Amino acid sequence: MNKKVLAVAGISGLLMVGGVLSASASTSGYDLFKTAVKKTHTINSFTAHTSASLSDNGKEMYLVDSLNTANLKDESGNSNVSVTNGGTTTKVDYFSKANQTVVKSSKDDKYYVKEESEHKKEFKHKEHKDENLSPKMQKDVEAIFDALTKNYQDKITAKDIANGNTELQLDLSKNQIPTVGQAVVSFFLKNIDQRKNHMEKAEFGSLQFADLKPQLPQLTNNINVSRVVLKGVVDKNEYLVGQEATIYVSGEDVNGTHHDLVLKLANKFDQLNNSKVTNVDLTGKKVVKVQDKHTGHED
Repeated sequence: MNKKVLAVAGISGLLMVGGVLSASASTSGYDLFKTAVKKTHTINSFTAHTSASLSDNGKEMYLVDSLNTANLKDESGNSNVSVTNGGTTTKVDYFSKANQTVVKSSKDDKYYVKEESEHKKEFKHKEHKDENLSPKMQKDVEAIFDALTKNYQDKITAKDIANGNTELQLDLSKNQIPTVGQAVVSFFLKNIDQRKNHMEKAEFGSLQFADLKPQLPQLTNNINVSRVVLKGVVDKNEYLVGQEATIYVSGEDVNGTHHDLVLKLANKFDQLNNSKVTNVDLTGKKVVKVQDKHTGHED
């Protein structure tokens, strides 16, 4: 996965892949958003406040709140994350640099340190070099987004807000959501129990990343995305500094029980190109070295 795109673009990745918030009601608004995404992608450091929540039939099941600082130039970062899952809250502090990851959770008083092997460092370095698109590829990607957003260009609202910022918003009802979007969501929810990834297998003492994953109901019938509300905020310097997405999904599980799910995502960027990553001091701490178990040796 392209770390720089995920780190800088945040939820804009969701918005752009969906092809629904890269246009506005006017050509100038459309150009503004594309310029902001590209310009934000070039920043070297930032602070991001990210939150997410999931409710099922009106009851909040999952909540994440995090403050993240990243320096993309030297591949370092730190995060303070709070996850409330099924009524239990876990806090995790995460520190990373080019060849080391440190994890400290509220589960115990230990600091778990993972060092990366030389072959993986070389792979990451190559991946980082390959992240920048050539001018021709950039034009091709923009052409794809232009085509995807053709039917939505008159449905975006753009308005001036405080501090010289501009807010873009798109509110789609069920009948306006692309068929392919409905199909992707339906496939994901029907097969959610089969979706396993490497991060879910990660363990840091009593902290298991699988425990931090929301337990979504496995919907099987009458799955519909009934509404999608997307927002983006562009500042006066043409950086994308705020993003929100609210997605409404309904359906029935294997027992015929009806579920109304609401997923909310929000991200606010600050201190662009001026953020300072905090390093962790392990002096006097209880340190545990961690090996990657999915391959049977240190990764």
